Amino acid sequence: GAEEDTLSHIDLTVAPGEKLAIVGLNGAGKTTLMKLCCGLLDPTGGRVLLNGEDIRDFNRQDYYRLFSTVFQDFSVFDTTFADNVTQIPECADTAGMEDAVKRAGLWERYRSLPQGGATHIGTGVYEDGIQLSGGELQRLMLARALYKDAPFVVLDEPTAMLDPRGRREVMDTIQYLNREKGITIVLITHYMDEAVQAGRVVVMDEGNILVDGAPDQVFGDVELLKRHDLDVPQATELCYRLRAAGI
Repeated sequence: GAEEDTLSHIDLTVAPGEKLAIVGLNGAGKTTLMKLCCGLLDPTGGRVLLNGEDIRDFNRQDYYRLFSTVFQDFSVFDTTFADNVTQIPECADTAGMEDAVKRAGLWERYRSLPQGGATHIGTGVYEDGIQLSGGELQRLMLARALYKDAPFVVLDEPTAMLDPRGRREVMDTIQYLNREKGITIVLITHYMDEAVQAGRVVVMDEGNILVDGAPDQVFGDVELLKRHDLDVPQATELCYRLRAAGI
């Protein structure tokens, strides 16, 4: 299909414990690349390897367990708030579920619900008419990824519907997962000021990798990024304009 054919000549290696940011315009192939890596799409050409082994040789369910993911096309189940976090009906691990909810910044919202987390949320609307905002649904998906506690976390625009404070909280959580727990993070983002916090930045353009390197190296070539209609971090943009003005 068209989605699977958007990538070409991609050669990308992600090391354990790395924090990688992937940036690019809509349609550049960022989400498709990550869905291939997570085993959610099958490659029409080439191979996806884990520790040198083709992922098609793994038991699919075992492979899925290695990844916690937050994609834009996430599903909200017609069940309780708690079950949506754990993805296990009436899971006994209440402490783990509540810790994930706290880290995702949803604790107050969770505690305010009728019957706590036992209220059904369906597609985001509670039985008594209370509704989750887009940002709260995004946080719910983050809580789901945190609860799964997998060695690889893939986040596709996890702060897209959040205010600046919410974005900072989510980025702090991502930093905690990477630095304190050694979890490998892949962050797809449109916010260049988030990308610059990663140890490595991959810029995609029309299904190819345009640049791959440390943030200062990638964002140092402002002209290249601007030729491809891409933004740069605010501080980089300021320096670029000052130099252009002869300052």
